[in-house]
Amino acid sequence: MNLNIVEPASARRDIRQLLSEAFAASFEWTCTVYLKHANLFGVASIVLFAVVVVVMAQLRPGYNWDSLAYLALAARDQFPNISDLHAYTYGLHQAALPPEQFTALAEGDGFRLRQFSDPEAFGSMLGMYEVKWLYVWLLKVMSPIFGPFGAAQAINASAMAILAASLSQWLRETRLSAYAPLVICMLFLLQLSTISASPIPDFLTNALAIAALLNFERSRNLIGSILMILAVMTRPDQAAMAGVLMAAAWFVRDRSVWSFALAFAATLVVWVILRTVAPGVGWWPHVWFSTYSMPDTMVGFHPDFSLQVYLTGFGYNLYRSMFENTWLAAYVLALAWAAWLYAKVPSNNRRQMLLLALLLVIPAKFVIFPLHVGRLYLAPLAVFFMVALAVQVDFWRTTRLADPNTDVLGKGAGQ
Repeated sequence: MNLNIVEPASARRDIRQLLSEAFAASFEWTCTVYLKHANLFGVASIVLFAVVVVVMAQLRPGYNWDSLAYLALAARDQFPNISDLHAYTYGLHQAALPPEQFTALAEGDGFRLRQFSDPEAFGSMLGMYEVKWLYVWLLKVMSPIFGPFGAAQAINASAMAILAASLSQWLRETRLSAYAPLVICMLFLLQLSTISASPIPDFLTNALAIAALLNFERSRNLIGSILMILAVMTRPDQAAMAGVLMAAAWFVRDRSVWSFALAFAATLVVWVILRTVAPGVGWWPHVWFSTYSMPDTMVGFHPDFSLQVYLTGFGYNLYRSMFENTWLAAYVLALAWAAWLYAKVPSNNRRQMLLLALLLVIPAKFVIFPLHVGRLYLAPLAVFFMVALAVQVDFWRTTRLADPNTDVLGKGAGQ
């Protein structure tokens, strides 16, 4: 006797229907609760993001050759003799790092071995780093309190606080708090994690630049200008962003064009002062070193400009940007989104100006100094995607108000 029972097809369909309805109901309930408390969830997401980044920087600090230069500059007043400064700086890292990591840092290749064995060669490299004046000054001031490595971590923690506060405020003011997790994911895709634990000025620079740009978007021009000047004091190449902002404001006839002109003029004054206080090694030797070939010493290194060397470095770093970093792919996506917004979505002058400026400043910086590392382009890309999101969501909201039956994304996302 066959006792196998065949489940009716209608019963199988009923189970699938029940599962589908249960999923839809739970999804709708989750969305309703999330959107109702979007500000709370947004702030909580950013606070959690900030805490995780700071804690991971404490647990897994990043050390690289650049940290040798910055810590040496912070202690230069204590050790005017380059041999003593060299011994102190390498001694700090030897005490802090496991033996295998210190060996890689000090003897990993011919360049590092020369710096480790020749104090004069090491000293000749410091000019490329001393132009990051504000970061070096903060290290110098904070090292007696926190210790050399602790000072670098404290600066990065402060940068994280600036970034978290500016993101939270902007998302709340634009009614985009529900999108905070997406903004956080975007920052990680732009490789924020590669600078958040390293004792280098790039995290502070990007935090100040992002805060400045978000304040400009809200028409807080004075605060934005001050933050931009601080970003230039931390990394002088940010002056290019101030110049492009001024040009874009003129092009779209922004009413505050003179504010941007004054901000750019102030950054130029700061740049000139920094070049006087910390003259560095000059643009072309620095470009040669960073993009083409690293000489073992900068003593007497004053090569004539070579178009062949520049184009070789340009092509090599363009290649590395495609295959070793994410910023170039993100920039292409930004261009595509900008084309869509330009063709389909209206926006106000200030947002048009920012979107245009942020798209232009990235190739401008790469042409002036063709370096592949994504940390140089993080701030303009991050703010571009945030402003583009604001434009897109405002369009969705306007569309829904015009036609309540239209189901569009952005429904209630800023409540």
